[in-house]
Amino acid sequence: MRITIETLIHEMESRLGGYVTLLVYRYANLCVKAQPLSLLSAQIIDEEMGVMKLEQVAGVMLLDEYHLKLVPFDPRFNFPLCKAIMKEHPEFKQDLVKPENGEEDERILILTMPEVNKDRRDVLIDSVNVLFDGCKAKMDKTSAEYRLKLEKKILTLPTEDERTEAKDALDSSIKNHQGIVDKVKEDKVKEIEEAYQRYLDEQTAQRNKADETAAARGEHAGRQMRVGDSDE
Repeated sequence: MRITIETLIHEMESRLGGYVTLLVYRYANLCVKAQPLSLLSAQIIDEEMGVMKLEQVAGVMLLDEYHLKLVPFDPRFNFPLCKAIMKEHPEFKQDLVKPENGEEDERILILTMPEVNKDRRDVLIDSVNVLFDGCKAKMDKTSAEYRLKLEKKILTLPTEDERTEAKDALDSSIKNHQGIVDKVKEDKVKEIEEAYQRYLDEQTAQRNKADETAAARGEHAGRQMRVGDSDE
C-alpha cells in the first residue's frame, strides 16, 4: 500500500479508537462495580492549594467488586474529598473510618456502590443503549468519511493485488473497531445484569431468613401455649 493510504487508515483508527475510549470512560461512570476510573473527574478544592486532582490528595484501592478504599494523604483532605465525590457520584455510600492504630484525626474513606434494583437496572440499561448509539453514530460517520477518501486513493493503485490489499485493510480496521465497541457494550450489560441478579438473590435470602425467624417465633409461641395448657 502507498504511504498516503496507510496514513489515512491510521488516522481513521485513531479517531475510532478515541470514540471507543470515551465510551469505556462513560460506561465506567455508570457505576455498578467499583472502578477507580469513575473518580477520575473528581476535583478536590483545598483552601491552601486550590483545585486538585484525586491522585494529588489520596491513594485509591479496590477493596472488592463493590467497594473502593481511599486513603487521604493529609487529614485536611477528608471532607473536601467527600464533598468532591458527592458532587460527582451522589449515589455512592460514603463511610469515613478511623484506621486501627491511626492518629486521632486520621481517616480512610470507604465508598460502596449502590445496589442495582429493578428501577436502577432499567435506568442503567437505557443509559448504556443511549451512549452506545451515540458512539456508534460517530463511528459510522467517521468510517464513511474515510472510506470515501480511501476508495478514491485505492482506485489510483496500479495493480489489482494492491487495491485488494488496501480495501481489505480498510474493511478489517472498521470491522475490528465495531467489534470492540460491541464487546464493550456487551460487557457492561452483563455487569449490570449480574449486579441485578445479586440484588435479587440478596432479597430472596432476606425474605427466607425473615420467614424462618417468623416460623421459629410461631413454633416457640406454640410450645409456650402447650406448656401453659398442660400446667392447667
